[in-house]
Amino acid sequence: MALCPGLTLQQRSDMDDWLEQRGRSGERTIALARRALPADRLHINPQDERDLEFLGAMAFTDPIKPSTFGAVTRARELGVALKILTGDSPQVAGAVGKAIGLLDDPEKVITGAALTALPPDQQAAAVEEYSVIARVTPEQKYEIIQTLQLSHIVGFLGEGINDAPALKLAGVSLAVQSAADIARQAADIILLEADLGVIIDGIRSGREVFANSIKYLKSTLASNFGNFYALAIGSLFINYLPMLPLQILLLNLLSDFPMISIATDNVDKSEWARPRKYDVREIVLISTVLGLVSTVDDFLFFATFVGRGEHILQTNWFMGSILTELLFLFSIRTRLPFWKAVRPSATVLGLTASAFVATLVIPYTRFGQTVFQFTPPSAGDLGIILGLVGGFFVAAELVKALYYQHMG
Repeated sequence: MALCPGLTLQQRSDMDDWLEQRGRSGERTIALARRALPADRLHINPQDERDLEFLGAMAFTDPIKPSTFGAVTRARELGVALKILTGDSPQVAGAVGKAIGLLDDPEKVITGAALTALPPDQQAAAVEEYSVIARVTPEQKYEIIQTLQLSHIVGFLGEGINDAPALKLAGVSLAVQSAADIARQAADIILLEADLGVIIDGIRSGREVFANSIKYLKSTLASNFGNFYALAIGSLFINYLPMLPLQILLLNLLSDFPMISIATDNVDKSEWARPRKYDVREIVLISTVLGLVSTVDDFLFFATFVGRGEHILQTNWFMGSILTELLFLFSIRTRLPFWKAVRPSATVLGLTASAFVATLVIPYTRFGQTVFQFTPPSAGDLGIILGLVGGFFVAAELVKALYYQHMG
């Protein structure tokens, strides 16, 4: 409009009002003007961009993907703060932020120029406070990410040439497949589907994988600690092996059988509702504490069956060791009491049940008695085994509850 001297003050005022209305509706606008030049002119110079005839303006909408609304809600559940850094006007940016649920008030938008004008200490506070920053330059995007990285892990999604510096700086940079070449080259991850929900679902999936990895570590360490202590100490008081090497191999096979399914397990909301990091001290401490509970249970097996002969002790301890590990998985998989935790996946339940049945059946088969030298437990012995296993599970739940109550 500044290049069109034919516009009256009233026309300029009406156009400004119309532009603001369109912006508040989340629409972008483009203005059209013309100027006639001599027919022999082959080139247009910057000086020619004057004395234009204003033709008008039109508004258009860049529709919001329907999945974006749900993605914003899920991001909030995950504790992920979303921010819009855009070159669009404050009105358009605010309208989009309000539409997707990122803003309560579409006016709560700051421009890049206003942000840069603030003192340095206030800039950091403003970057934290505002979820939508409009009219930002590539340099300002870079500086905003630098500021956020002082206290956060920052991911950045961009697609244009001017996003390349910010993509290079961000901790995790993402670009869509249709992005500019330089944006794709600067990105760590290229999304084959242009959908914000893919990123949010990926964050949750990553946290679930992390939580299941910790389950595996705790379960394996605690079980191995318990068996190691019991085997080492028990060997000092008896003149035969508490368990034969071939029996130990079978024990490892059956007890680890359901462990391969942990990757498919469901995860409590408390595990994926916020980001976590490896805490080696906590992993080792809880594994050691629960490993000692397992050791005490193993000693009860020794005390109960050591006077009955080596084959009975080996068989009954073999069965008890596997059954305790199978049940222990349902305790260590959650910080909550096991009955309050999210339901285990069907794969975990299926493989655990298969290993449980195999453990009870093999000692009664000719194959188990011939190859692994098992002695079939009597009905009374089987009752004692199941009772000790149940007692271990109750003790593990009580110790776990006390541990997390006092240790966090």
